[in-house]
Amino acid sequence: MVDKFLCSQCGACCKLAGVMGGEKYGLPINEDGSCGHLKNNVCSIYENRPDICRVDKMAFTKEGESKKDYFIKSTKACHKLIDLLDLDESYKIDIKEYDK
Repeated sequence: MVDKFLCSQCGACCKLAGVMGGEKYGLPINEDGSCGHLKNNVCSIYENRPDICRVDKMAFTKEGESKKDYFIKSTKACHKLIDLLDLDESYKIDIKEYDK
């Protein structure tokens, strides 16, 4: 079973960092609402990105919810962002991947 968050690196969360309140967490926000660290659809500080950008570290599980459940819930949220930005469907991680 996969025990980490599966990211397709679509950049949707980075492109919407301003809408999602990224400045509260110290992220620089561009005029278009994207994270200032996003360069050519790649995080320019990926290895040193803050915890708010790390789903694995930000796993807020409710009582009775496993980390896997949290990752699935987060992946479904990513799907909504991908749809909102009208990105290619290929960026959507198949939820069944968490069972492998």
